[in-house]
Amino acid sequence: MRVRTLLIIGIVVREVFSFWTGHPFDFEIWVRAGYWVPRGVSPYSAMPFAPGVTFSNVFGGFENNAAIGYLPFWPLLLAGIYELWLGIGSGDRFVYYFMLKQPIILADVLLGLLLFLYVNQRNPDFARKVLVLWLFSPFLIIVSSIWGTFDSMAMAFVMLTLLASAAKTRAIWEGIGILAKSIPVLYILPLTYSRKSWPLNFLIALGIPVLSTLAVVSLTGWPNGETCFLTECPTETVFTTLADTLAKSGFPLSLWGTWVFLRIENVISDSLFDSVFRLGGFVWIPAVVIASLLARRWFGFATERGLVQSLLLITLTFLLIRGQVNEQYSIYLLALLLIDVALWSPKRIRLFYVVSAVVIAATVTNNFLLIRFLSPIFPGALDLERLITYSTGQLRNFALYFEGLAFSGLNIWYLSALIKERRQRGAGLEPA
Repeated sequence: MRVRTLLIIGIVVREVFSFWTGHPFDFEIWVRAGYWVPRGVSPYSAMPFAPGVTFSNVFGGFENNAAIGYLPFWPLLLAGIYELWLGIGSGDRFVYYFMLKQPIILADVLLGLLLFLYVNQRNPDFARKVLVLWLFSPFLIIVSSIWGTFDSMAMAFVMLTLLASAAKTRAIWEGIGILAKSIPVLYILPLTYSRKSWPLNFLIALGIPVLSTLAVVSLTGWPNGETCFLTECPTETVFTTLADTLAKSGFPLSLWGTWVFLRIENVISDSLFDSVFRLGGFVWIPAVVIASLLARRWFGFATERGLVQSLLLITLTFLLIRGQVNEQYSIYLLALLLIDVALWSPKRIRLFYVVSAVVIAATVTNNFLLIRFLSPIFPGALDLERLITYSTGQLRNFALYFEGLAFSGLNIWYLSALIKERRQRGAGLEPA
């Protein structure tokens, strides 16, 4: 089947679910941000119901925590989509939902195409399989077209960085990726590496999100406005929301899930739980820095294989140590794993399948049987979910705990396999 045909089918499959599904937490925040940002409300403050388009009351209408934990790129894009929807004049909220999903869906399909292009330049025999595995993965379809989260967009910028030949171009793509969603900052050291101009490239990659954010903040007055919206001041929420995102803890896929599970089962006290997480929730930050330095020493950043191995080492460290690992974070691992499988380690295709299966299971369990994603058309979805959860007792928590252990175990195995390969530092392709 031709690549163009595969891409069209991949888009169509995602569009089928786009307009009538959505996460009652995340996607509801996108809906509210699109409505309120054009009206001058900070997306980092508590956003109430968006008249005519809100579909979930999980946050409540007034004092709530419906705030965005990302840099301004995403809320500004949502605001633009809402204004475009108003300009079209349909007034149908499902058209609005459809439009909100478009950048997410297109980014996910684009990421599949970029993976294809990267592999096709190096191993054409495996490239089409990579594209098929990405476009028709049930997990990726759920995350992009049903859930409505945009990690594929951030990873697409990482792939553009890998595809770029000039060091400054790589730094620019990396900076835009961080602006889109901050997770690509994990890769800033290897992706900005250059023997001649590393400091400049690093400053470019870091300067794009920082300066862009400061410019938006200055123009909109979000963090330093004189008045507060409802009960919270933007000055506080822009920082507290981001800080909370850094140190989140809990299910479904974190190795810290054991600690969370012990708290749920009342084996440990609230005070002990909080005291450990107060420090432990941030441990992943120095761990990622250390992993980046070790990757430079073990694999190097100057060959294609060494660079991909470095990104994998950093990703696995992040996934193993961060307090809360949401299902969509596995997108970064799966994309890099596909490159590793296609170019150097074909036997690891089984690992791709098993990791995908575990993540799908965790997604179904954590979003109980995917019922909550029906919230746009079924207002009682969360009530039904709570009823089923209550009737099954601790079954859901046990399942999440063991799925998290399985995911972490696979990551540990992969990490150990990569470390064993550190002696193959010179076995890459041509210097990057």
